[in-house]
Parts: sequence; structure tokens; C-alpha cells
Amino acid sequence: MPAAESDPYSVLQVARSATQKEIRAAYRSLVDRYHPDRHQGNPLEDLASARMADINRAYDLLSDPKRRAALDGGSAQTRPDRAAAQRAMGKRFVKGAALLLVLPILFRMAPAGVRALAIVLRAAIEGLAALRGPRLAAGVGLVGIVVLVIAIRRRRRG
Repeated sequence: MPAAESDPYSVLQVARSATQKEIRAAYRSLVDRYHPDRHQGNPLEDLASARMADINRAYDLLSDPKRRAALDGGSAQTRPDRAAAQRAMGKRFVKGAALLLVLPILFRMAPAGVRALAIVLRAAIEGLAALRGPRLAAGVGLVGIVVLVIAIRRRRRG
């Protein structure tokens, strides 16, 4: 690009805060004006071709979000992403710290938890077995309960 037109925003005649839609619209209007096919046989054909090359370079740069962010030097568009990443990292840290604090309790309580789970499952199986009907129906009922509990837990997590 020539020195006077080194800024892709000025080449496309858009503001630095322009959206992708605005950049695309500006690019299309400039292509309509400077496309070499419109200037064949015109004394300004070479000038239009050079201008079109500048327009294409500017559009290539501004249409790619990563390259545009690099051009803007990590402007306001990338800051919210960075802040969101830092918040997510903070949440992961808190969850990890909580797990480390809870692990000793879990190791002490695990045998009691397993016994309690075994008692609950045994009661569920006995309750289903007390129902009249084939044992297959009791098994299907138990599997249904387990699937329901898993679905509820996943929904609460999400």
C-alpha cells in the first residue's frame, strides 16, 4: 500500500469501530467503483488496478478477526475475551481449591457413603422385588430410576 494509504480503515473508508457487516458493505461499494473490468480501455486502468489491489489487501486484513486484532494492538475487541478467560481461570482455581479442601473429608466419609448407597440400592431392589410381576420388570424399573437420577444430576451441573 502507498504510504498515504497504509491504514486499511482509511483505504476502505470505514471507522475503526466498524462491524464486519459495515466493512463488507464498504468493500463491495469500492469494488463496484474500482474493479478493473469497469475501466478496460480507460487511461486510468492502471490506477484503478492499483487501487483495487490496495482495497483487496485492506479487506483481507480487516475481514480476519485475528489479523484485525493484531493491527489494533489488542484493542477493546480482544479485552472482553481476555477478561472472560481470566474469570474462567479463576472459577477453575476456586473449584480446584474446594476439591483439595473436601478430599480429606471424602476419604474419611467414603466407606460410610458406600454403605449408605448399598443400603439404598438394596432397599430399592427389595421394594421392586416385592411388586408382583416378573423380575425383568423390576430390573427395568431399577435401571429407569438410575437413569433418572443421572439425568437430574447432569441437568443440575449444566
